[in-house]
Amino acid sequence: MALLCAAAAFGGFLPTFWLPMTYGHHVASPVYAIHGYLFSLWTVFFVWQSWLVASGQVASHRAAGLFGIALASVVTVFGLLVQIKEIQLAGAAGDLNAGLSFSILPLWHITFFAGLVTLAIINIRRPEWHRRLMLVASIVILNAPLARPFVYFLAFHGHMPVAAGLPSPPAPIDGIEPEDWAVNFILLIPIIHDWLKRGRPHPAYLLSGGAIVLMEMLQLPISRSAGWHAIASWFYSLAG
Repeated sequence: MALLCAAAAFGGFLPTFWLPMTYGHHVASPVYAIHGYLFSLWTVFFVWQSWLVASGQVASHRAAGLFGIALASVVTVFGLLVQIKEIQLAGAAGDLNAGLSFSILPLWHITFFAGLVTLAIINIRRPEWHRRLMLVASIVILNAPLARPFVYFLAFHGHMPVAAGLPSPPAPIDGIEPEDWAVNFILLIPIIHDWLKRGRPHPAYLLSGGAIVLMEMLQLPISRSAGWHAIASWFYSLAG
């Protein structure tokens, strides 16, 4: 599962981040580049940590845990910084409301990631919970890279209007997006594995997975509400 997460992360960002950068087309802001590197580093770190446990090197896995906590913290911070930049770009493109509405997607994903990693750390002495919470945390942030192929190939037919990244303002939210279904499909794999191996899915999957699906169902009406726009505007104001 860790390898699948890494493949989805790197493969999804390949046409709009990695390949354009090899051609010398850099993203508009260093914040995006740093965010991309940190996000990718997290998936690599998750693979490494999973391999350490699978190979019986539990002590090394635990020793690297402090670095993982620091990395998850920095990933969260830069995820928030990128979203502030996205709202700024939407405003500069003349559609601030679109930026405020769309911000619900990345903000709830990065917040959910941070919350699950925190719960996993709290449950570090309960490995059955710890490893599943870490897995779901790594799956929930795959929404962004999984969305890139849909945008790149279906919306722009392989010809992006910007050198690297995505144009602004963002597209409107239409409900449960195709990348949401892709995330849900990936999450189903360990759930089915649990079902076959344990006879039932672990509560960590049921609770976190249920929360993900609930948020996907609510993201459209919430994104259009005045309450969310007030929250997003306050978040945007943190940039000064």
